[in-house]
Amino acid sequence: MFFSLAFPVMFLVMFGYIFGGGGGELKTAVVTTDTRLAEFGDIYSSLDEIKGYYHEIAVVEEGKITFLRKTSDTYYQPVLDGWEMSLKNAVERLRSGLKPVVKVQLKPVRASHEPRPFDYTLTGVIAISLLSMGLFGSVEVFSVYREKGVLKRLKVTPVEPFSFALGLVSSRLCVGIISTVLILVLGEVLFGVRYQMNVWLFIASIVSSTLSFIGLGILISFAFKKPETALEFSVILFTMMMFLSGVYFPLTFLPNFLRAVSWIFPVKYGVETIRYSFGFKFITPTQLSVYLSALFVFGLALIYFAAKKIFERE
Repeated sequence: MFFSLAFPVMFLVMFGYIFGGGGGELKTAVVTTDTRLAEFGDIYSSLDEIKGYYHEIAVVEEGKITFLRKTSDTYYQPVLDGWEMSLKNAVERLRSGLKPVVKVQLKPVRASHEPRPFDYTLTGVIAISLLSMGLFGSVEVFSVYREKGVLKRLKVTPVEPFSFALGLVSSRLCVGIISTVLILVLGEVLFGVRYQMNVWLFIASIVSSTLSFIGLGILISFAFKKPETALEFSVILFTMMMFLSGVYFPLTFLPNFLRAVSWIFPVKYGVETIRYSFGFKFITPTQLSVYLSALFVFGLALIYFAAKKIFERE
C-alpha cells in the first residue's frame, strides 16, 4: 500500500509545494539599438534602463552576444535555450545583410490553459504510482507467494493459470485507477491544477503503462529465485527509473550516456504518453502509436508467459 499510494502522494505534495507556484509567462529582454529584434522581447538601449524581472536578458554588442539567465527553473530551460539559438541566428542574419528565405509572422496563441512546472511533475507522479504498483505488486505475487507455497497450493485447485493472471492484472489495474484518481484529486484540491485531457488517450496510456510495469515485475520474479533478491533488485531499478526516465526532471539535464540508458526503461514511454494525453509534452502521432503498442505488447507477452509457466515451476 505504501508504494502504491502513500509514496507517490508524498512526492506529489513535496514537489507540488516546490514547483506549484512557477510556470508563469516567460519574460525576455534584449539590450540593443536595433528595433528589428523586438520580436525576441522588450527592447532597451542599456542594462541600466531595465526595470522589473526578466527570465533572461540578451546584450547584443558589436561582435558578441551576452546572455544573462536569471532563472534556474527547470520548466523554462529548454524554452530559453531555443530562444537563445533563434536570437543568435537573427543577429547573424541582420549583420550579414541576408534576408530570410521564409518570412515567419508570429501570432499569439491562446492556450486553453497555461502549463506550469508542477503539471510536468504531476504526470510524472502518476507514472511512478503505476510503476510502483505494477512492479512491486508483481514481484510480491510471483516471488513471495512462490516462497510461501501459495502458488503450490493453488496448483491443486481448479484455478486456471490464465484466470489467475487475469485476476492479477485486474486487481493491479483497479489499484492503479484508484491511485491515479487520488493524485488527480489532490492536484486539483491542493494546487489548483486544471485538467483538459484527452480522456480516451489517457485511459489507453494508463492501461498500457500498467501492463508493461506488471510485465517488468514478472520478468524480475522469474530472473531471481529468492524473493529477497528480487525485491532488492526491484528497489534499485525503481530508483534508477524514477530519476533517469524524465519522470520528475527533463532528460536534457542528464549527460548523454545516462540519457541513452533511459531508452531501455518502459516508464519513459509511459510518462511520455500520459503527458501527451494531458497536452503537456508533445510527441508525434507516430511516436505515440509506437509507444502505446510497445507497452501493450511487452506487458501482455510477459503476462501470457507467466500464465503458462508459473504453475509449471511448482
